[in-house]
Amino acid sequence: MTRTVESLDALMSRIVAEDRRKHDVIADTRRMSVSLRGTAIDPRAGNPRFDHSKSLTTTLTLDAENGLDEFVLTDHAQGQIATDLGIPKRYFDRMKFDAPGLFKTNVQHWMQNEPKARMIRGLTNEGNAPMTGRAWMSDKFRRLDNIEVARTLLPEFDKLGTEVVFHQAAVTEQKLHIRALFPALERDIKQVGDTVRWGIAIENSEIGAGSLKLSGFVMVLICTNGMGTNKVLNVRHVGKREGEGVLSNEALRADDTAFWLAARDELRALCTEAAFETVVAQLRGLSDTEVISPVAATKVLAREFALTEAEEEAVMLSLVKDNNGVGKGQWGMLNAFTAAAKEAEGFDRQAEIESLGWGLAQMAPATWEKVALAVK
Repeated sequence: MTRTVESLDALMSRIVAEDRRKHDVIADTRRMSVSLRGTAIDPRAGNPRFDHSKSLTTTLTLDAENGLDEFVLTDHAQGQIATDLGIPKRYFDRMKFDAPGLFKTNVQHWMQNEPKARMIRGLTNEGNAPMTGRAWMSDKFRRLDNIEVARTLLPEFDKLGTEVVFHQAAVTEQKLHIRALFPALERDIKQVGDTVRWGIAIENSEIGAGSLKLSGFVMVLICTNGMGTNKVLNVRHVGKREGEGVLSNEALRADDTAFWLAARDELRALCTEAAFETVVAQLRGLSDTEVISPVAATKVLAREFALTEAEEEAVMLSLVKDNNGVGKGQWGMLNAFTAAAKEAEGFDRQAEIESLGWGLAQMAPATWEKVALAVK
């Protein structure tokens, strides 16, 4: 599986370079049209189909103020359009290949007959290539972008007066992930050598795939498994309605200065020993009641946390192996979740499963007893 893990310097360079390519515009859907480009199976037919084994490009054309803007839409953006127009994504994709005429008729009908102002988040490309249309958003979408995370939050780590190690930094197709650790803040949980290190996690999505989040982060040193903990900031990208036209970065920064200052204060509070001690106390208080049947217990939790079959199996095997020597109690199960996260399909899903570990830590003792004693 691919991992997009970079050094902090490489991540910063990527964020700056991508920010320079941004082209965000708000327009009425009546000024938009869609087209398909692919390999036709029978180009002479009245309504030719496209070959499923070949690539198929979906392009959105906008009648802009200074001519036509073309955006080659990502699958994520197409999913957002399908949802917005009330077309099931599976049917949306099927029409593109098997009934492209019907696809265009459907999309154009709803864009023209139920007009809305929509934000298209694009990236320019070299030469005369069309832009990449990476997101289709409401005109109220609040652009809390990665460049502001870099400008406002990351410099705070240099002011802490303690060593900071950037454990992971990644930009995936949908999200930004940054994990920073503080080697001076370490505690044992259940026994000597069962040591965790404190840190923080920053997560953001510029394209509507999640909110801006600041949360605690603990890493189990013996295996480097990680877990996101309590969120101190979880802000949806919803703001005031913007007028039509191309959106500037200057306006973005002016509107959100107060917000980013508040986010900076939340970050400072999270980087403290007091915040760490609160989490350590909760982890030390986890139930020692051990699982009777790893298969049954994992199945219960897989339903609770919506794990796939492969993820459920990874959790169960990790619990049975107990590589960390922490047993099969609530803390042991939490370790199994964070170990299974390493096998997840993509960094975004890894982060989600790691956060589920904190959900397990929040589980009431009586609820954990039911999980531990499950036999079917």
